[in-house]
Amino acid sequence: MTAAKAAKRVGSKEELRALLLGHGLDLSGTIGKGLIWESPIRIFHSSHVSDVEIGAYSYISPRTEIHHAAIGRYCSVGDTVNMRGSAHPKEWLSSHPFPYTNLYPHSRRYRPGLTFEGYDKKTDVGHDVWIGSHAIILPGVRIGTGAIIGAGAVVVKDVPAYAVVVGNPAKVVKYRFEQRLIDRLLESEWWMFDLPRHLEQQPGIPLDDPERMLDYLARNGDAVPRIGTERKSYSRRNNAIVIRSVAAAGT
Repeated sequence: MTAAKAAKRVGSKEELRALLLGHGLDLSGTIGKGLIWESPIRIFHSSHVSDVEIGAYSYISPRTEIHHAAIGRYCSVGDTVNMRGSAHPKEWLSSHPFPYTNLYPHSRRYRPGLTFEGYDKKTDVGHDVWIGSHAIILPGVRIGTGAIIGAGAVVVKDVPAYAVVVGNPAKVVKYRFEQRLIDRLLESEWWMFDLPRHLEQQPGIPLDDPERMLDYLARNGDAVPRIGTERKSYSRRNNAIVIRSVAAAGT
């Protein structure tokens, strides 16, 4: 449900950045059709996102373009990553999208009579995913929590949780941990915790040892702050920035 809404006209990139910083979005790139985010996130310069959801503590490196995607918490998206667009029909008369979308409404006024299920398919990225530089993620792919996508990989199908994939097409070369630990990590849902905030009070927690860290959360989880469920949305209307506060049911 929408809890609050604010519309504001901004006159410069600096004003826009200051406004969004107040809502937990560090934006040096650009936003297209819209963005929903949890606080805090960071989008570096020369990157563009459109119709994207991003979870807390994730960041988008420079020169990356992301369309129609949901990205979880604690994700690291490298520079020059391409996660956008739609598939194209390979079995039709033409692979061009003109039969199902009119890209030229100012010169051609037809209404497409067909639909294509590959158009605007949403890509889903779990939590704690690292996507290396120059990777290409095809539309509609699901990348499991904890996965690592190697630099330059072309991901054409779903990636299992905690898998490491490389190549074109991307293939699983190993898993980050043994299955027992993977199961424990997934069951713990550690990404629900606000660990950077907890570090302000407990800088010595064993983040470099997954087993010990999970033991720590099992013993002390009630004392570790959780990431809030509130999300913000960004859109433009009548040349004004519209920011809504959206209460989410969960992650």
